[in-house]
Amino acid sequence: MWHNCSTFAPWAMRNRGMTCMVSASRDGEYVARLGALFGNKTVRGSSSKGSSSATRAVLKLLKSGNAVALTPDGPRGPKYQVQHGVLWLAAVGRAPIVPFHIEASRQWVLNSWDNHRFPKPFSTIHIGIGTPTYIDRAQFKQHPEQVAELVQSAMMENVNKLKRAANS
Repeated sequence: MWHNCSTFAPWAMRNRGMTCMVSASRDGEYVARLGALFGNKTVRGSSSKGSSSATRAVLKLLKSGNAVALTPDGPRGPKYQVQHGVLWLAAVGRAPIVPFHIEASRQWVLNSWDNHRFPKPFSTIHIGIGTPTYIDRAQFKQHPEQVAELVQSAMMENVNKLKRAANS
């Protein structure tokens, strides 16, 4: 999922045995606690803090067939731009990237790098899962930008579908 819907994603993924990679920052602590309230597990770390232990933990989970929620444009952006770390994890972990997005019919949008969003009370929540994208390790190694564009396109297709459904 994109970073801008990561705050209310723990609710949408509640009680599914999902593990989420969450920043080791103080803000990440709030997200980790919120996730735990809804039955989610966390791996703490990001590309900017605690990356090596988090990477090892995520790879172990992926290789054993577990789903892991990541934000390919996090933790600092740019918004809706797939970073190569997520692609590498998918290729090495032999796991597809499955686009996941949440859109509310009415929402508050923060003035932040990712335009983080929170649903307003009594809004309709739309949850969408897009087409899985499998990352070939050799293709990623030779053409990482093409692979990033492919994943970004699949994720944005899911976003746009939900925006139309939510009329947002």
